[in-house]
Amino acid sequence: MKRRTLLVLVAIAASACDGGGGSTSGAGDAGGATTGGGAGGGATVGGGGEGEGGAATGGGGAAGGLGSGGAPAGPGVTGVLEDEAGQPIGGASVLLCNTRVCYSDNTAADGRFTFLCDAEVPVDFVVKSMEDAGTTPRRGVTMFPLRFLDAVTVDVGSLFVPDLPAGALLGPSSGDPQVLEVGDGLQLTVNRADLAPPPGASLGDIAARRIPPERVPPLPDLGGEEIVAVYALYPFATTSGSPIAVQAPSDMAPGTPVRFRTLSEYDGALSAPVAGEADGAVVTTAPGAGIDELTWIVISR
Repeated sequence: MKRRTLLVLVAIAASACDGGGGSTSGAGDAGGATTGGGAGGGATVGGGGEGEGGAATGGGGAAGGLGSGGAPAGPGVTGVLEDEAGQPIGGASVLLCNTRVCYSDNTAADGRFTFLCDAEVPVDFVVKSMEDAGTTPRRGVTMFPLRFLDAVTVDVGSLFVPDLPAGALLGPSSGDPQVLEVGDGLQLTVNRADLAPPPGASLGDIAARRIPPERVPPLPDLGGEEIVAVYALYPFATTSGSPIAVQAPSDMAPGTPVRFRTLSEYDGALSAPVAGEADGAVVTTAPGAGIDELTWIVISR
């Protein structure tokens, strides 16, 4: 079962997209992108005005020339990848994905990326970076969901690419379940035998980085819920056949109910909520419950 994630979503009907010379590939899950008012995770753009989070512009904007000279006439997205020091990340892989298709490109020297799409609206997409284990420290994945209701170009601004800690080493499956301190106070209880990393990834360790509150993208589909904490997880897109119990630091009053969700790796939609509770020092998923993929965890109340 794949869980839906949080991102700024712009409703777009996916068809073709120009990433400035990038490549296109199909996306794995055929579950179908949520369109219109469905259960997404991010800010909505268009539909009578500017959505929450992300400034939308008309057909000119950052993607000038839309609809002329053979350029795509649909929606678009532009932004800048930044590291934790606020420096642009040039030459990094960036993706624009939903459950049907995934477009890729590399950022310019100033960290900027632009995707222009020939697509009908509404449609959901998520902008995300790629993990980079070759840097010191390692870089995790940023996520920003978008729902396009109109064929506009949205500038998502600077996207925070998290640094990853050393992480917690996984032991052999004979030691399952394994309680791991994965970073920034987050504790996960996993069964190695049930973990499946994405193609090309290894399962040497699991790491987490808390996203600063001011760098969390808008998640209007949470409704009136308040965000408690958001964590980026590594290895990104690893799935689990059994629930992964979650514990995170919190000073909320004992007995306060909380919810745990993840962002879908495919389109940034929020997963179904997993119940939990605070005890005055931590928040923990309910006994026997947990998340089932390592992407971004969103804890809310």
